[in-house]
Amino acid sequence: MNLPINDNLPDLNASKANVPRTLIVATAGHVDHGKTALVKHLTGTNTDTLAEEKSRGLTINLGYAYHHYPSPKDDNLTNTIGFVDVPGHTDFINNMLAGVGGVDAAMLVVAADDGIMPQTLEHLAVLDLLGISSGLVALTKIDRCEAPRIESVCDEIRELLSSTSLAGAPIFAVSNTIPSGIELLLAHLQDLPERLNRDTDSIKHRRARYLIDRSFNVKGFGTVVTGSIRTGQLCEGDSLLYTQTDGLARLKSLRLDTTEVKSAIAGQRIAANISLDHSDVERGQWLIDPALNHKCARIDVTLTLLDGTRPFKSSALYHLHIGASHQVVNIHPLDTQAGLYQLKLKTSIICNFGDRFVIRDPASSITLGGGKVIDTFVPRRQRASETRISFLKSANQDDEAALTTLLSNQPQGVNFDQFCACRNISEQWASTLLTTVAAISKPLAIDGCKHPILLGKPFYQTYAKRLNDTVASFHLTSPSQQGISESALSRDGELPGSYRLFEGILKNMLEQVVLKRTGTLIHAIGHSTALSREEEEFVAKIRPILLKSGRVPPRTRELVELTGIPLKAIERILNQTAKAGSLIQVADNRYYLPETVLELAEFTESLMIESKDEMGFSVIEFRDKSDIGRNLCIEILEYFDSVGFTRRDGNSRFVRTAKENIFAKK
Repeated sequence: MNLPINDNLPDLNASKANVPRTLIVATAGHVDHGKTALVKHLTGTNTDTLAEEKSRGLTINLGYAYHHYPSPKDDNLTNTIGFVDVPGHTDFINNMLAGVGGVDAAMLVVAADDGIMPQTLEHLAVLDLLGISSGLVALTKIDRCEAPRIESVCDEIRELLSSTSLAGAPIFAVSNTIPSGIELLLAHLQDLPERLNRDTDSIKHRRARYLIDRSFNVKGFGTVVTGSIRTGQLCEGDSLLYTQTDGLARLKSLRLDTTEVKSAIAGQRIAANISLDHSDVERGQWLIDPALNHKCARIDVTLTLLDGTRPFKSSALYHLHIGASHQVVNIHPLDTQAGLYQLKLKTSIICNFGDRFVIRDPASSITLGGGKVIDTFVPRRQRASETRISFLKSANQDDEAALTTLLSNQPQGVNFDQFCACRNISEQWASTLLTTVAAISKPLAIDGCKHPILLGKPFYQTYAKRLNDTVASFHLTSPSQQGISESALSRDGELPGSYRLFEGILKNMLEQVVLKRTGTLIHAIGHSTALSREEEEFVAKIRPILLKSGRVPPRTRELVELTGIPLKAIERILNQTAKAGSLIQVADNRYYLPETVLELAEFTESLMIESKDEMGFSVIEFRDKSDIGRNLCIEILEYFDSVGFTRRDGNSRFVRTAKENIFAKK
């Protein structure tokens, strides 16, 4: 790959008129209508490379070719059109679907003598389902027809396109044999990248995603892959995650057609020399920013059916074509009127909001429909609840509009970590979104993992009043007590969502001095009684140790050594504190803070969600994922069994109910 380095890379901050443009165009149409011959006229490249393709005169696999030309806005810049030539025969529809999964525009090819044929219809339906709205129609073989026939076919094509994403696409009459009309068609194609006015959102606001469609071994270089950059930017030397193995692949060099480049951006087809073994690489896999490594076996989607009366059978296996990959899935309706469905995959994949897909029947002989991904963080329960359906409808918008709408209708708040991961949002864009919605909606930001949980202001005000009223009611019924424990307040306040949501609201109320904490108890401003001796010693000496130790609290005798409190006294303190609701006894000699038990319960739910085919999880899996010793894991799980949160079946355990139904009542 010792070719000249192309330093003429786009400046994303420059005006759109001063950057080179790229466009990826897929051919489409019935077999033997002249797609490959037309691409050869446009690029000089015969995309049929297999011996069988040449002998049969039939495209079988995907073919690739490039056309480079001076930018009409600046002669010093070179624009590039990359062609993906797809097979037109119905036997190779899977290859066709892989080819159109990562393109910007389409060139629908129809022969004037044959007119509209079965694969013309299916290919057009696929383009429509994938939302490809830019392109043109090439009417080939005009040398075989008289003018009335050509005009008649043009009218039929216009009528056919009128209800699709390619409505109004121009028709160019061409001949591959004379040749004729090809210069006009090429001129239109060259103008298309300028008129598309591609914005920089997919480059600046998204992390890198590179869709692999070919892999081969080059002597002296190793593995080379080709594909399209769907989002973000790639640079020589980057290390990206290969989605099939979760291993890292270093980009040793990049090439745009025959020219080596130091970097490339979304919308470009490139070849990359990578540090993986060729035998490990498959079409349809991705190279992605490691931060996007969230595999999902269930995804919620919008789905449009070509035949709106055809119902899905939940037990049947359908064929999903997404990106350049092929999976089998079950399809479950969520809200058919809104076109919302859930796909359950046999093999977990990585995808993002907005990814388009096509569904084919169980025999993979008919295209049934297609749509786009809405959410990749599917809840285990209430998947078709009113709140969930509202979430999916609201999420099906651009980032800012989606976030603003979700804050207004999601009573459990918005997990911004999941929002950003699902939508492939960069750190810079995430920060901008937070600033924007903070100014508009003024949500409460609750501590999360990387980003906060955002709770809409009206919900916060409602929940804060509910907690305040709960504390006031407690004082009326128990005037002699200092206050109410956090877990009891969580139970009686009956807030939706996770314990973390309750903690965030309470923390804000304490910071705003709406309520007050004395020891471990919450009370109204001005209300006070003396803490018991046991409570004072717990707050002063034991609670800090338990907070610091997290998931592995010291045994009772270890607390004696750490605090200097005699054994009988510490047992009395632990017993009294547990009765007050500020501790939970998990085993004879092990006590946990309620918030730590909630954290372990959340972890257990996540482990159940991740379990393959929902087959439960073992003690070993719990141990390995939690970094807790085996004996303590057994104690924790036996405690969960005893309170009805989990159940044991042989060597596996299953979650029986939502954690809030058990632990908020302690």
